[in-house]
Amino acid sequence: MKAFVVEKWCEPNEMLFADLPDPVPGSGQIGIDVKAAGMNFPDMLLIQGKYQLRPKRPFTPGIEVAGIVSTLGDDVKDFKIGDRVMALSWLGGYAEKVAVFAKDAYIMPEKMSFEEGAGFNVTYQSSYFAVVVRGKIQKGETLLVHAGAGGIGTSSIQIGKAIGAKVYATAGSDEKLEIAKKAGADLVFNYNDPTWSRKIRKEHGGADVVIDPVGGDIFDKSVLCTNFEGRIIIVGFTSGRIAELPTNLLLLNNISVMGLYWNLYQTNHPKKIQAALTELFAWYNEGKIKPVIFKTCPLAKAPDALMEIGTRKTYGKVILIP
Repeated sequence: MKAFVVEKWCEPNEMLFADLPDPVPGSGQIGIDVKAAGMNFPDMLLIQGKYQLRPKRPFTPGIEVAGIVSTLGDDVKDFKIGDRVMALSWLGGYAEKVAVFAKDAYIMPEKMSFEEGAGFNVTYQSSYFAVVVRGKIQKGETLLVHAGAGGIGTSSIQIGKAIGAKVYATAGSDEKLEIAKKAGADLVFNYNDPTWSRKIRKEHGGADVVIDPVGGDIFDKSVLCTNFEGRIIIVGFTSGRIAELPTNLLLLNNISVMGLYWNLYQTNHPKKIQAALTELFAWYNEGKIKPVIFKTCPLAKAPDALMEIGTRKTYGKVILIP
């Protein structure tokens, strides 16, 4: 099979595109013919050796896939050959085939495409745990989503609307503001406008829950427009600067700041993951949520696509097609 291989910490265009043996599923694993693989910003950090996890090299990047079950390891009871599944590969997704643990795979809704399935697991589960579990958004509250055109942004907007919240979003260009609107945002703000935080606070009632995958200056200004007993959920630091907490402002308005590292739920709380997926699949079948796909591209073009993601030229999800 064809797959990308990282032999040393490198830039995406330095990965090897190699012929590798087909993976053989071990006990409790299933083999999947990959029909689509989701790409994520952390993939680039992982390849560069800048992510919080540093896998043993060589490895194949790619943490989420969708495809057809082609082989079964021992002790697999919940899947059969031919099942359409989405799965967390953690590593190995940038390939034509992958073996994953059955506990990390899920039967896809009938009307969900492979492209949608490959773009569903990481962003929608991360956003669900940020908005619903950590942020505890309630119907009628106001949700502010930063980087509203990204994968986390569009999925958080849709989840907020599915719950019945008012949703505000920020982005850095007119095109991306329009994407956030199409995802369901009620109001959008360009964060290159230095007055965006004041406008939200003074003109639009502030925010009860903030989803922040950006950090840096965006976090600093978010504190200023968060309401009494508001919750700020830290999802990432794509700005490159980890913000410092102005704890006096948190105290004065009873603001809570929380982190969201979704992987820990997958590892330590699988029942919560299943409960989240049950609700997410119901919303998908009702038409309330739907992955926003920027484009699909051939597996061989993965380095170019990663560079687009890393330079903020994309929105929603980019999907690889082996």
